[in-house]
Amino acid sequence: MARKPRDIGKGTNSLIMRKHKICLKWNDNYKEYLENVGLYGVHQIGYILSDKALVSALVERWKPTTHTFYFPVGEMTITLEDVAMLMGLPIEGEPVCEETRANIVEDPDWPTLIQDYLGCEVDEQTFRRRSKTEIRIKWMKENFGTLPEGANEETVKYHARAYMLMLLGSVLFTSRSGDSISVVYLPFLIDLEARRKYSWGSAVLACMYKELCQACNEPTRQIAGPILLLQLWSWAHFRVGRPQVREGEPEPKLRVQEGEEEERRPVGYLWSGRHEFTKNTARNLVNYRDIMDQLRQEEVYWQPYEPHRPDVPAVCTMDENLWMTTSPLVHLQTVETYNPGRVMRQFGKFQEFPPEPTAPFGSFGCIGRRNARSAPQRIREDYLDYWRRRGEFVIVEERLYDPTRYDAYIRWLKSGAQLHLQSPARWSVGATPVNKLQYLPTEPITRLVSNKIMEMAENTVEKMNGELADGESMRAYMLDMLRGCSDVLEWIGVNIGANPTFDPLRMEQEENQME
Repeated sequence: MARKPRDIGKGTNSLIMRKHKICLKWNDNYKEYLENVGLYGVHQIGYILSDKALVSALVERWKPTTHTFYFPVGEMTITLEDVAMLMGLPIEGEPVCEETRANIVEDPDWPTLIQDYLGCEVDEQTFRRRSKTEIRIKWMKENFGTLPEGANEETVKYHARAYMLMLLGSVLFTSRSGDSISVVYLPFLIDLEARRKYSWGSAVLACMYKELCQACNEPTRQIAGPILLLQLWSWAHFRVGRPQVREGEPEPKLRVQEGEEEERRPVGYLWSGRHEFTKNTARNLVNYRDIMDQLRQEEVYWQPYEPHRPDVPAVCTMDENLWMTTSPLVHLQTVETYNPGRVMRQFGKFQEFPPEPTAPFGSFGCIGRRNARSAPQRIREDYLDYWRRRGEFVIVEERLYDPTRYDAYIRWLKSGAQLHLQSPARWSVGATPVNKLQYLPTEPITRLVSNKIMEMAENTVEKMNGELADGESMRAYMLDMLRGCSDVLEWIGVNIGANPTFDPLRMEQEENQME
């Protein structure tokens, strides 16, 4: 893994997160329109707190050239399956970019569009200062905070568009401004009757990849975009940092009966707003780094969605034929490579190594990160054509994952990648001894203690089988046992001080110094 400008693995400060709460009140009259557009699943999940340390730990493991996270257990990444199953976003559909937005000219008149499709005149408080496309959240709340009682159909549509614009700007495509959302998604919300016209899932994944690449390569220490997706993906695949259900609250269920109607929710709802983060010192970047550095393959949920398939809404699984396409992912002026061939184990499929090239075109990275006109129209059309032919580029693999090849796969991966941020040997932070730390990571200490105790037990069995023939051998063995006990106590932060139990060990140390 390449070295990052932020000196990955050394600092202890987390990234700055850019996301907002949905400040507009929900109304059931919006439901039909959100289902048509394909955003209802995101609404169902609700607001979830951000774990800055967890997000930062994941960013440190991101490799921009492959669009994968590097763990000791191998490469993993967020896939189209994750986006669909966790958030209920459609994969099928037109790409979300200016070439496909509904009947809008190249340079839209945003004030006119706002008036036509949000039904509200623009004033000096509408746009963020020096911006033509960033709408102030305060203005949105003042004009669309609550749907008026007895509102007609047109007014309901205005408010439904505003609510969806907040979902897009505050949860899925958050910008790095702290007080505004982008109006550029309004043209994609014009036709509220069309059923899942746009591929929001592929657009969200393209945005996620872009944000991860920028966050790990730029010294800005910020990340925006679909942070919620990143957290949900991590919680689905690892137990690291998972929130707990609040005391007294029932465990969230994906399928419930509400009156006469059955409601189904995407998998991300399992970590809904009824959860809370346990307030303890273990939720920090140093601890998350160390736990991830020592991941074992049996601790990973490689296919976490299989048990939930019968309970999720149809939108979660209806496009599964596209989950393993190798078509580029498009979001506005950005294009990102998608490499499911590198993470075939996440699909339960046979993993080639090195992976077969999955892209149907040469390496291109992305386009349009610096400005909207950085890629010629002709080149952009080529990428859009790949997406429109996405079904032609689906990986076909009938063979299932073969666990007997895992060790060989890891050896191949280690030959060209750094799988650990830090050495998983004896725990320390810089030159600070472990018993001087205010916070003591439990995971690495547990492993050190268990390994040490196992070593001591093995030595005891060995000595019991006849090696304690004389007094000197017995004394040497007992001193080894004392050293082991001293090490274990030191690792868990216990100061043995003047405890007489360890006098023989101190006497030996003094004798060695005298010699």
